Amino acid sequence: MINKFSAVLLLSLACTQFTAKAQEETLLLRSPSISDSHITFVYGGDIWIADKNGNNPRRLTTNPGVEMNPIFSPDGKQIAFTGNYDGNTDIYTIPLYGGEPKRITFHPSAEIMRGWLNNNEVYFSATRDYQYAFGSRLYKTNTKAPVDAPLMMPEAYQGSPSPDGRYWAYIKNTDPTERERVAFKRYRGGGMASIWIFDTQTKEVEIIPGERCNDVKPVWLGNKVYFLSDRDKIVNIFSYDVKTKKIEKLTNYKDYDVRTLQGRGNELAFEQGGRLHILDVNNKKVNSLKISLGADPLYKRSKYVEMNEDIRGYNISPTGQRALFEARGEIISVPKEKGEARNISRGPGSHEKYPSWSPNGKWISYLSDARGKYELVLRDQKAMDEPTYIDLGKDYFYFEPMWSPDSKKLVYCDAHLNLYYVDVNTKKVVLIDSDKLASATGRVGNRFMPSWSFDSDWIAYVKTLNNGVTAVFMYNLTTKTSHQITDGMSYVSQPTFSRDGK
Repeated sequence: MINKFSAVLLLSLACTQFTAKAQEETLLLRSPSISDSHITFVYGGDIWIADKNGNNPRRLTTNPGVEMNPIFSPDGKQIAFTGNYDGNTDIYTIPLYGGEPKRITFHPSAEIMRGWLNNNEVYFSATRDYQYAFGSRLYKTNTKAPVDAPLMMPEAYQGSPSPDGRYWAYIKNTDPTERERVAFKRYRGGGMASIWIFDTQTKEVEIIPGERCNDVKPVWLGNKVYFLSDRDKIVNIFSYDVKTKKIEKLTNYKDYDVRTLQGRGNELAFEQGGRLHILDVNNKKVNSLKISLGADPLYKRSKYVEMNEDIRGYNISPTGQRALFEARGEIISVPKEKGEARNISRGPGSHEKYPSWSPNGKWISYLSDARGKYELVLRDQKAMDEPTYIDLGKDYFYFEPMWSPDSKKLVYCDAHLNLYYVDVNTKKVVLIDSDKLASATGRVGNRFMPSWSFDSDWIAYVKTLNNGVTAVFMYNLTTKTSHQITDGMSYVSQPTFSRDGK
């Protein structure tokens, strides 16, 4: 009896654990669009559909390529999206309950799905008219008899028509908030996107007010144009009343940007924080959906990879018998001839880089973001003892720590062109100098090109002068002072001490 009870208990616990794991919420859901009863979205590059409350999700596409921007037709019976099935990025439609996707655009340029005009017509953006415009344009086509035709606006990247079809709310420039296309956040340059309201009859244009901000992804519902804006730094949802000219902020997220926006009736569907949300524009309430997908993404499966195909850094031990390699975010120690390879970092969930061996052979150092931001990590050469973490400052990114010959300090820089050294015994960080005039930030390496003297008392480095030319400076660790040693009349780089120390 006890054995049977134990077996039943173990089975119950196993089922409970399996159910809990199966019901775990899935994040990184993207580009939602809603109908009266369903929501469609992208996960892992495929189109998915679920009940409007997030229940019963299922996958509609399984193409190895990437599908994006799924949008329901007005009657909710079809979904149009951008996909690549035949070697080109085009617009496809698929029935609500699945089936073979139907290709409806055939131009060599890439088409990005933007919306529906009616149950038989979609509109999309494409860059086909380079001889007339530098940007993209909106086109329309019929899903049953595809014949592409440009819309009236000569340049348009995104847009949404008024309910009567007379007006268009659109943006002319590209959308800087689409980080997968443009690597700018809080962009404030000359290409900032504004929403223009275009009258197709009078050809007049009205611009939705906004200074030093990006207003993007317009959605026209009723008498209001809803859009995303970074005017308060974090991207949130705003509305513009075309009659009263009033702008209202509808969401107030403080952490992550709102990424996409689609609308239907009195509701807006959007993506924020990796989750899908539905906003009722009447009562301003947000319904955050908790969706659990039973997906089988191939990229999550365990597999063997060739580490030597992705080596990004290396360093040789003081004896020359072993070498450190940085590959796929891990630090590996490899023998010259005999012995085993050792995974020093053992951090599959973090990124380790810039491996280096201390001159006395005691420490292996590298940078790791295992605890949230990059820190200096010290380990013994066999990685038997617990690692020592050293905080390098308030910033998040640091580059190329270099050991002093006496194995007591390391010199490094941050992404804001500040040069430091750290004492591994006291863990004290000392600012050496800053290069405020450099024309490039130190995002991939140490642009100071520092070099230690053989007595570990001096650091030579380069710095930009007022005339834009680099010069070599010498820093003394005893006096904590720097002085320039080249004339600054020509470009210099990579200072190095001679072995005799002179």
